[in-house]
Amino acid sequence: MPAKPSAPIPLTILSGFLGAGKTTLLNHLINSDHGLRIAVLVNDFGAINIDAQLIVGVPTAEQINLANGCVCCTIRGDLLRAALQLVERADPPDYIVIEPSGVSDPVSVAQTFQLPELRDRIRLDAIVAVVDAEQFGQLEGANAYMAYEQLTVADLIVINKIDLVTPEQIAALKRKWLYPTARVIETSFGRVPIDLLLDTGRFDPAKLLTRPTREVHVHERSGADHPHHDHSLTFSAYSWQCAAPLSLKALKRALRQLPNTFYRAKGLLYLADDPTRRGVLQIVGTRITLTMDDSWHGAEPRTQIVGIGAPNSFDAAALDALWESCRADRQPASIAEQILSGALTWLRHKR
Repeated sequence: MPAKPSAPIPLTILSGFLGAGKTTLLNHLINSDHGLRIAVLVNDFGAINIDAQLIVGVPTAEQINLANGCVCCTIRGDLLRAALQLVERADPPDYIVIEPSGVSDPVSVAQTFQLPELRDRIRLDAIVAVVDAEQFGQLEGANAYMAYEQLTVADLIVINKIDLVTPEQIAALKRKWLYPTARVIETSFGRVPIDLLLDTGRFDPAKLLTRPTREVHVHERSGADHPHHDHSLTFSAYSWQCAAPLSLKALKRALRQLPNTFYRAKGLLYLADDPTRRGVLQIVGTRITLTMDDSWHGAEPRTQIVGIGAPNSFDAAALDALWESCRADRQPASIAEQILSGALTWLRHKR
């Protein structure tokens, strides 16, 4: 007698524009008391997957990292293979959560799970869109268009970071950007009740028919430009790594010189000022935040920075030079060191 096929594994897509707080919400979800073994697929926009390194509480076997492209287009095949890898395990997870990059189209991501290989094995439970209450209203052009498109198919909209704005600003954001019937929850630090995120059964497949998919391309900027000739949404990504520690003072100075078109950046920082702890850098629009973790969590200390902006809007070589100038071993001697050096020279001459 053939084995009874197992029930499809429920899946939640955690979407939202760059810097909205998706990874923070994901960490809250994973570490809540739900009793489920959750597998996580994390897609970042650059060659270095920073978000995957910031997720806490997921065993290595239950986390799959998808970097250097968007799961909705350029690495969609990788997403399909990763999902199949999960469902074909002898002991598959109870639930799957995917965090696409902030410039991914959730409709294209959702359609991956409607392919013949997956539609009977994974059940799309909901699309959740996270909104940055402070920065969303300041988006312009392609950024605003992409962010709004992510909301149009969401089953739940999470207005995050409400601690940074006034009630009047939240009301204005809702009036301008949200449908009157949108299901919305307001929060800070991604704290959303688990029963609103998991196994809600709110996804409506008809939503995938309400609008066409959006082609989104993210090109890694280096010394050579990557020409692009079609009408799709295009972004330029950037990444930089360094094993030498950086000077916090020099880093602050460098951050003030970033071009305005460099909308989103994030990174892990190895600082000479506090080398035993991992610095976490977050740049969203006009806001820059640096927090310090307790440790490097067993990883080798090194700085890793990724960023994304308008196409061909920044000089990658100039950014490389800017970050290189932050290395602690390239800083001038401090005033105390100069005085000490001068004093020692003077004493020798007196002898």
